Amino acid sequence: MKQISLLLTLFVISLNFTATAQHKTVVYGDLSVSNVNISVLNTRRGTSTDAKGQYSLPLYDQSKTVKLYYSCIGYLDTIVSLEPEQLRHNSINISFKMRPINYALKEVTISENKPEIAYHEKMVSLETFEINEMGIYLIAYRNSGNALLHLSFDLDTLSILPIARKFDRLYKDVFGQIHLMSYDSTYQIGHRQLGNTYLDAELFYGMSIDEFNYVMGDNATMTDSVFVIGTYSGSACSGQELYYHYFKRGNPNGQLLEHIFDQKSLDYCINTQKFGELNGFGGRALLPTKDYYAHFVMRPRVDIRKWTLDIRPIYDPIFSTGDSLVLFNFEADKNEYFDKNAQMIGETPIKFHRYLNWNGKWLIKDSWKKQVLVDRVRKEFYAVFEDGGVMNISKINLKTGQTKVVAELSDFHFVQLPMVNDGTLYFLYHTGPTHSKALYRMKID
Repeated sequence: MKQISLLLTLFVISLNFTATAQHKTVVYGDLSVSNVNISVLNTRRGTSTDAKGQYSLPLYDQSKTVKLYYSCIGYLDTIVSLEPEQLRHNSINISFKMRPINYALKEVTISENKPEIAYHEKMVSLETFEINEMGIYLIAYRNSGNALLHLSFDLDTLSILPIARKFDRLYKDVFGQIHLMSYDSTYQIGHRQLGNTYLDAELFYGMSIDEFNYVMGDNATMTDSVFVIGTYSGSACSGQELYYHYFKRGNPNGQLLEHIFDQKSLDYCINTQKFGELNGFGGRALLPTKDYYAHFVMRPRVDIRKWTLDIRPIYDPIFSTGDSLVLFNFEADKNEYFDKNAQMIGETPIKFHRYLNWNGKWLIKDSWKKQVLVDRVRKEFYAVFEDGGVMNISKINLKTGQTKVVAELSDFHFVQLPMVNDGTLYFLYHTGPTHSKALYRMKID
C-alpha cells in the first residue's frame, strides 16, 4: 500500500513538473520582410518570417533573460532582450521594420593593385558570382536560406531573391544572359522592364539540365553574322581534338573554322586504347618527357552529372570582340583572328604559356592555369598564372602576343573565380574568423 501511495505521489509531482515546464510565452510580430531568421541566442530554437513578414516563436524558459536575434540578407541585424518579468505573459508582440543596409562599402575607393572588399556580410558565405551589363549576381549561403543577390557596379543591393539550396552555380551564355543552375534544372535570370526602369531579378524559362545541355552545351561565341560552336571529337580520346564550326545567319549548314589537336597526347591516348594503360603510376601516365605528362582527372562530358575518367582536355578558347573573333590556339602557339564573317584576317605567335627548357624545348609552364579572362566592356584579355597559391593576372597584347603582369595577389592565397569587367578584377576569397567567402575587387587598368 505504501508503494502505491509513493507511486501516486511521484505521478502527481511529475504532472505538476510537466505543467510548469510546458508553460510557454509566444513571441509574435510583423517585420514586413519575408525570410527573416529569428533565433534564440545560445540555443537551437528559432523560426523565420513567412511571405507576409509575420512570425510566431514559443519560449519555454521564463527564469532568465532571453535574447532574440533577427537577421536577413540585405538588412541590419537586430537583437531584442526579454526580461523574466516580460516572459511571464502568455504572449508578447514584437513588431518593427527591418532596417536595410546602406552598404557603406560603396564609398570604398579602389586602390591600384590593392584588393578591397566589395561585398561581405557576417554569417553569409558567397558560393559563386557572375557579371554582365546588368550588374553583379551572387549566390549567398546563409542559415536562414540561400539567396540570389543582384548588385550594381556601385555595390548597391538592387534585389534579393530567395532560392532553393540545390542551386549552386551561375552560367553566362554567349548572349550575355546569366543562368541559375543546379544538378537537375536551370533558370534564366531576367528583369521585367517598366518604362526605362528594370525591376527586381526574376527567374524565367525553367528547364531540365539535360535540355539546357542540349541547347547550350556546345555554344562557343558569336558575332552579328555568325554563330560558333565548339565540340570535342566523339572518339575515346575526345579531349585531345577540338573542332570549331561556324554557322551564318539563316544557313543551317556549318563550316569548319578550325581543327585543333594535341598530337602527342592524341598518339598516347590511341596507343593506350590499343595496348592498355601503363602500370604503377596510380592513374597518372608517365610519358618520355615532362611535356608528355597526361593527367587523368574526373571531368564532365556534355552532361555535367556523368563523370568519366579521361585525359585532361586541351584548352583553346575562342572569344568575340563584337566585330571579330579571337582564337587562342595554345596547341599551335598562336592567336588566330577572324572577321565577323569568320574569315581569317591574321595571326600572332604566342609563347607566354611556355618556357624554354635547358635542352632548347618550349614546355608548358607549371604556373599556367589554362585560363584566359576577357573584359567584354573594354575588349581586353588576360592570362591567369598561379605559383604557390599566389595568382598573377597578366594582360595580353593581341598585337605582339606578349603579356604584362597587372595584378599580383601576394596577400591572397588560392583566390577563386577571377573575372575582369571594365578594368576591374573581381574574385572570391575566404575571409574573417568563419572563413566565409567574400567578394573582392581591384582596379587593374
